Amino acid sequence: MATSQHFAAWICGDRLLPEYLWLLFTGAMQPYFDSLTNGSTLRTIGMSIIGGFRIPLPPVSEQVQIVQTARDQTGKIDELMAETARFIELSRERRSALITAAVTGQIDVRGAA
Repeated sequence: MATSQHFAAWICGDRLLPEYLWLLFTGAMQPYFDSLTNGSTLRTIGMSIIGGFRIPLPPVSEQVQIVQTARDQTGKIDELMAETARFIELSRERRSALITAAVTGQIDVRGAA
């Protein structure tokens, strides 16, 4: 279904999960889509090209597993990113405290050089 000159929408049937399609379009197939675009200000893919798209279509049960695995892995990545951000903030706080201690004479830095 085309909704405007620069926007197309897919309507998924019984054999295609929207979440699976989203994963394909935002991940594995992105370089392929990029190679099909044209234009400099607004990169677009023509409707004739979109109409010829072929996507991998495993059984729905496998699509469910793929989506769930992606969610699980994304959750782990999100946790690691949050932990990394926390460690960065702690490092900044420690650095600031160390500088303050050095400037106020709480630690001796004369022999450090």
